[in-house]
Amino acid sequence: MPRYLLLAIFLLPALTFCEEGSVAEIDTARDCSALSQENFPLADRGAFYHWQVRGSLPGLSELKAYGVETLYVRFFDVVAAPEGPRPVGIRNSLDTDARVIPVIYITVAALKGLDQEGIDALAENIWSLVRRMGGPVSEIQLDCDWTPSTRIAYFSLLESLRKKAKHTEQGPVTISSTIRLHQLKYFRSTGVPPADRGTLMIYNMGELSNPTETNSIFRTDLAASYLQGDWTLQYPIPLDIALPDFHWGVAFVHGSFHALIHDVTEKTMVDLPVEHKGRNFIFSEPVTLDGHRLPEGTEMRTEKVDSCARLEVLRILSRLLDSDNRTLIIFDYDSTKSDSEKKDLIDLFRISGASCSHASCSD
Repeated sequence: MPRYLLLAIFLLPALTFCEEGSVAEIDTARDCSALSQENFPLADRGAFYHWQVRGSLPGLSELKAYGVETLYVRFFDVVAAPEGPRPVGIRNSLDTDARVIPVIYITVAALKGLDQEGIDALAENIWSLVRRMGGPVSEIQLDCDWTPSTRIAYFSLLESLRKKAKHTEQGPVTISSTIRLHQLKYFRSTGVPPADRGTLMIYNMGELSNPTETNSIFRTDLAASYLQGDWTLQYPIPLDIALPDFHWGVAFVHGSFHALIHDVTEKTMVDLPVEHKGRNFIFSEPVTLDGHRLPEGTEMRTEKVDSCARLEVLRILSRLLDSDNRTLIIFDYDSTKSDSEKKDLIDLFRISGASCSHASCSD
């Protein structure tokens, strides 16, 4: 998940599947209106991630506007410390009438050097803290971009948690794990986490620190290259799908990556001392944004998610996966979206089949 959470995304002709299964080019800008009128059954329920650990959570009244009832809420992170892994950034409020699924972000550093005793202790601490914070839960999700050197520790952590989750007063608790695109495509070498479910994160797929990258958040051509293949059909555990809905700015100084700037868009750049350089911006004087000092000459690439490109990936996925027992999750919830941005998401949930009707949403 994006730990690193924009100039709109300008895609080359995107990739799509012909009925025969070959790859063809389409113009997403021209095809967008047609895409928005189609149905691409992929999921039978929708949800949002809520990644900010401070502030209130949206309630059902806000979520039902999108036809969803569930929040995947970041409860806390687990980081390395001299005394062993410890939780940081613990969410202080869970006051919502929506269904809440706890998400715990595990840093790679927190897993290094752990033996089985340490792994079991970490599982116990995670389990206990989650239950103290949120009471009865139906699912706990771990988010970790494991590496070859930490795979055994992470997989052992999942196994230890699953043992605890099998027998609770409310019945079994599902243990899920996030899956990066490269971990899907190369699962035979990267391994498959021993979880009940996986959530495939279809974003943050480009080269963030590469000055020539056009959009590191979301590109249809890259997504298709990771998704089209027998690995998607053969992945051994059920997959939920996570799609992005966020933006940021990527700052470069002297051609090298300098900082990731949140809450920056092409529109907000017009009020800053900048000049255009192609699709990017050059700062004509020093500024401070998002706590980062940007010297004169800083080059900024703005990135966001194009709604048409997102629908195209939805079409690709619907031809690869059935819609049985799958959640479509949007990263992440933002109460400040414009009416048009909200409509894009409402359409996305509806087209995917993930939107509950007023009759099927619980009262």
